[in-house]
Amino acid sequence: MSNRTVLVTGAAGDIGAAAAARFARDGDRVVVTDRRREDLDRVAAALREAGVEVLAHACDQTDPEAVAGLFSAVEAFGPLRAAFVNAGYGRYGTLIDMSFEQWRRHIDVNLNGGFLMAQGAAQQMAKAGEGGAIVINASTAASHVCDLLGAYAASKAGLSMLARTLASELGVHRIRVNLILPGVIETTMTRSLLDDPATRADVLSETPVGRLGQPEDVARLVAFLCSDEAGFITGAEVLVDGGQTIHGYPRWFRADYARPGAEWRPMAG
Repeated sequence: MSNRTVLVTGAAGDIGAAAAARFARDGDRVVVTDRRREDLDRVAAALREAGVEVLAHACDQTDPEAVAGLFSAVEAFGPLRAAFVNAGYGRYGTLIDMSFEQWRRHIDVNLNGGFLMAQGAAQQMAKAGEGGAIVINASTAASHVCDLLGAYAASKAGLSMLARTLASELGVHRIRVNLILPGVIETTMTRSLLDDPATRADVLSETPVGRLGQPEDVARLVAFLCSDEAGFITGAEVLVDGGQTIHGYPRWFRADYARPGAEWRPMAG
């Protein structure tokens, strides 16, 4: 596994940074990208301090030209062998009240951006002719309803079919593609809800492993799926949720359907 070139998108976020650090510990050369340049530079600096060979390239994955520039830089850095397509966007809100601009932002970042990143990685791997592995980060919301996260869920569900189709089409290039479905992970995105003691207690009570998920839990799974040890795994959707979806969790909000026009409220409220 050592000395591969690995790409991590959304690397300025909690899960992306954890994945980049895990790849680095495994001896890989790491390309990190995110649209947030200052946060990305901090992640890259921490990796360099640990002695890792790293390329940091800020990129907005909704911009095809910016993505093309990223992959030009990646190609100069070294042959790409693995990619974690991780960057995402999510905002709470009912679909009935959502502006088209907000809906489009979810689709542009999660689905269109995910496609551009996966396609660019696949093209470089196919050109090198040495195979590779791509892991796409979706969410448990891709496979079950999460009220007030409809746009996020729809875009993540699209990633599911994208990953399966890529797995089929890229097999001839010996490129494996898998999808991961994280549950409730302690990140900046979930912190606003998990900081509420009642919500945190509710999540814990619905998580069979008895603790909240950490970015490192996701990073370990991604590293495995990108390794030779997962060489017979492609087209898979792998849960990393502590068992939360066994009983249909998470469900962040609820409404009293017996009351027409009822307001949506936090589940733990």
